[in-house]
Amino acid sequence: MLEKVKERLVALGVTLSNEPTSTDDYLLTFAVNKTTDHIKNQTNLDAIPQGLEHVAIDMAVGEFLFTKKSMGLLSVDTLNFEEVAKRVKDGDTDVEFAVDAKSTPEARFNAFITYLQHNEVDFVKYRVLTW
Repeated sequence: MLEKVKERLVALGVTLSNEPTSTDDYLLTFAVNKTTDHIKNQTNLDAIPQGLEHVAIDMAVGEFLFTKKSMGLLSVDTLNFEEVAKRVKDGDTDVEFAVDAKSTPEARFNAFITYLQHNEVDFVKYRVLTW
């Protein structure tokens, strides 16, 4: 799962250190292990079900980004959060952006991390009761 998390981060535009002893390597491994343990604890299973694999990857990515940002090791500029055009009018050029002026890049970054971290509602289908 670690390699898939790295691929997801690279796809999102995050540059990772290639050194095996880097902070990134440790934080990634920790995020993957924490996410794996959390899902297994919530579902009472010994392994992550295939249906939760992508959720687990996103959760690990969210954990990694949140930790790096909290430590001051990640700039909000790492990811591209440019405003997206919601509506474009050709005659007399009228452009309306999908994000309001009060939404800062940091607010969009935090919302993205929250989205990646998911919530336990995804686990309900896979929960097993134990006695």
